[in-house]
Parts: sequence; structure tokens; C-alpha cells
Amino acid sequence: MKRIAILAHFDKKNIIDDYVLFYVEELKKVCSDIIFVSCCDLSQEELDKLDCHKIAKKHNEYDFGSYKRGFIYAKEKNLLENCNELLFVNDSCYGPFKPLEKIFSDMENNTCDFWGITKNKYAFKVVKNRTKDCYIPHVQSYFFVLKKNVFNSQVFEEFINSVREEENKNLIIEKYEIGLTTTLEKAGFVSDCTIKKFYKYNNPTVYKWRKLYEQTDFPFVKCSLLRLNNTLHTTVDGWKELFNDEQVKLIEKNLCYTQKRPLKHTCPRVIKEFMFNHLPNKKMKSRMIIRALLKSVLSFLTD
Repeated sequence: MKRIAILAHFDKKNIIDDYVLFYVEELKKVCSDIIFVSCCDLSQEELDKLDCHKIAKKHNEYDFGSYKRGFIYAKEKNLLENCNELLFVNDSCYGPFKPLEKIFSDMENNTCDFWGITKNKYAFKVVKNRTKDCYIPHVQSYFFVLKKNVFNSQVFEEFINSVREEENKNLIIEKYEIGLTTTLEKAGFVSDCTIKKFYKYNNPTVYKWRKLYEQTDFPFVKCSLLRLNNTLHTTVDGWKELFNDEQVKLIEKNLCYTQKRPLKHTCPRVIKEFMFNHLPNKKMKSRMIIRALLKSVLSFLTD
């Protein structure tokens, strides 16, 4: 089985941090080639950290812009001729801290045409600059695997070549992350995911991240969680308990310059988890109202 991974990278300090280098080495265990695509203007010193194909040039098309550039590069270099699976992965996760071999082994006999580690059951559409909740199951794009019949298809090539700079990130998600699954399925291709537990919840990689890691073979933790970008979605109190010392060190090195200032409340974890677990999982408006109340309550509990 020959696989090629296209890894999308971004770093606000224009460096390739150690957790990304770790990810590259883990990908090499399951992939024949890695194409590293950064939307940063990286120095040669940084690029020399990598032993793989490298592209580094500023663009404003987010991860799918990097996936597009990696795909074009792979075609130009004839890397796809004997390739069985093409991976789109990005640096939005710490890990993998569990074997990727197990993930691919579980999908080896699956007859689907494309798959990911997780699917998100819910999504949104942007209508007149406002987001509207919708039931749109889609493969999450932090780890997206396309089989040969898909990445050689005209519908996929037209889709990936259509990636352009958009006005905001919501449009990127709607047109490309959600759009890739819906476009391929509309063309008759079949999707699947490796880990189906917690699929009934909205975005389990955030809302159910701890149980997802503890109870399944899910090998990652989303960077946004530990960078404290999701403090009104979940709590990450006690996250170090899940990882060994080397893994914690790897994560903390990146958090030194990426983590937001934590909220001032010190509410006990058991109370926060109870409240977060009872948040609505579907309607965005309901979630926003309850989170606003939650933020006030948590502050009150610490006074």
C-alpha cells in the first residue's frame, strides 16, 4: 500500500515546531512520501529540519490552499502514479500519540472511497453573512484520506483547483471542508470514518475530546483546546493526566507562544464538566445563550 500525505502547516513565528516534526516522523511510518506545504515564508534553516518534499510560500487560502498546492506538486512530480491513498492532514492537532497503523488497519478492508478519523454530524451555511445550523455530515479535514478512484477523478480535480482566498474562515469551512464531502458524495463516492463513537454529538473532537481520547483509538488532541480557544465549549483541566512526560513536554513547548491567557475563574473541574456536558449539541443560538450564562456562573462561583 503506497500512501502520500500532504501536510498543511502554519506558524505565527514562521518556524516548524517540534510537535510538527514529530507528526512528520509518525506519518513516515504509514506513508511512502510526505509533502510538507507551509503558508509561511520559512527560512532555509527551518526547512532543513525536514527530510521530505517541501513547499513554503505565503498564501491566504488556509489549509485547503496548501492541500491544493501539494496536490499540484504531486501531479507534476508524478508521485501519484502508483499511489493508493492520498492523505490531507494539517498541524491543528498534537500527536499522534497512538499508532496510526491501527487506524489504517481498521480501514484496510473498508469499501468506502474516502474517509477520515472522525465525521462531524452538524455544520452550517453562511446566509447573508450569518451562520445557520444544518444537518450536514462531513469528514473532518484535519485527517482526510482519498482513495485512488477519487483523487484521479475529474470531480475532485475540479474541486481542489477551485480553492481560492475567501473573505473569512467560515466561508473556507463551508466551501471546502464541508464542500469536499458533499461534492464527492453528490458524485457518487462513498465516505466513512474510523471512529464512530460520539458521532451523534456536534464536533466530538472538541465537545467530547477527553472521552474520545480515553475510550477510543483517537490519537490526537486538537491544538485549539489546549491553546484555550474553546473555553466556552469544554474544559481542559487535568489534560496532562492523559499523556506521558515526553508528550506533555512536546505540547508545552508549543503552548509557550500559542496559548491564550486563561480565564480567571478556578471553578472545580467536576462542576465545569457537568455544565458543559449538558450544553445543547445542535442549535447554535441555544449554545451561545447558555455559554454566556455559563461564563457568568463560573465567574460567580470563584468569588
